[in-house]
This record gives sequence, C-alpha cells and structure tokens, in this order.
Amino acid sequence: LFVLWEEKKANRKDMSRANSSAADAEITDSTMLSPPLKKAKTDQKAEKEVLPPLRTFRKVDWEDPEYWRQRDMFLEECEKNDFYDLDLDKYDYCFAPAKFEWGLKFDPELSKDELMKLLIKAAIDAENEDNGTNLEFVKYVCANVRGAQGFCFYITLWARDLSSSDPEPKLYWTLVRKFRGEFHVVEFKLRPTQYDVLLTDD
Repeated sequence: LFVLWEEKKANRKDMSRANSSAADAEITDSTMLSPPLKKAKTDQKAEKEVLPPLRTFRKVDWEDPEYWRQRDMFLEECEKNDFYDLDLDKYDYCFAPAKFEWGLKFDPELSKDELMKLLIKAAIDAENEDNGTNLEFVKYVCANVRGAQGFCFYITLWARDLSSSDPEPKLYWTLVRKFRGEFHVVEFKLRPTQYDVLLTDD
C-alpha cells in the first residue's frame, strides 16, 4: 500500500481521481444490493460517451493533520476492500486508485464504454474456461483503476451462472490488467458479504 502511495505522489498530476461506490462492504447503493432489473432498449446513437467534469482536490499539505487522517482512512479502506468498491468521494485529497469514469482515456482507439465491455468479456470468458462455469454478464456496477506497468482495473459487476442450480444474478469482483493492448485476468471471485469481511477482521 505504501508503494502504491509513492506511485500516487509521482502520478498525481497525470490522472483525475475520484470514487467508486462503496466502502468496507457496507454498500448503500440499491443497484448493488439487489439484482438489476431488465433495461429497456435505447437508441444506441444517443448513447455517446460523456466525460464527467474533472474533480478538484485540496492541495497536499504535509503538515496538515487532516491530510494524514484521510490518508490513513484511505489506506485502511484499500486494505479491507482489496481496492474494490472504494468510496473516494469522501476524500478531499487525490488518492489512487481512481474511479474508472473519471480517469483519462485508457486506450487510444477505444471509448471507455468499449474498453469496459472488453475487460468484462475477458474476465468472464477466462472464468468460464478455467472453472467450467457458464457465467453470463448482467450489469456493470463500478470500477477503480491504477497505473502499474499498464493499468489495473478493479471491477464490480453483476453476473449469473447459467450452469448453477441457483442462476440468480450475483455480485462479482474481478481484477483485469491491461498492458500493451493485452488483457490478463488476475482474479475473478464473488464479492464478499459484509459478514465475510467481518470474519476476516482481526
């Protein structure tokens, strides 16, 4: 984590940082608490990529106790959530990782929507091939991204396993690394419940 912090100092001016949508597995967003409803078809031409306004942050003051308080809180949240589901909106300073939607363009030829679809497809395809599942993507929830010889994407998504006796949509975490145009799926797992997280807290 402290290596990550040093990377953040070096790259602070290169990317806009923001939030993912929950902290410490205590998710309040209803899109994460319950399976998503079917979405009506929309006009694809109208669904153009719209970049949000850049987030502004407080200038780092190494002698400010508030900076160190927020930094410690951020590092604790990262450790508990493995960089997924971080609520970066509550921080006034520019910490890494960044919210995917607020970062700069991560591929010279792909829009962010196109890139995320490819990242998710790579993750689900790898999970199905490695474990004999029949996962079907349902809905994207959120993602964080950090630079590490390319980019590491920490994605939260809904998917259902059609080969399971319980094919209801479930929340998953997946880490996909993009380097020189290639995707490497580092992990794919069910998102821990709050109870599971508490069991690992000592």
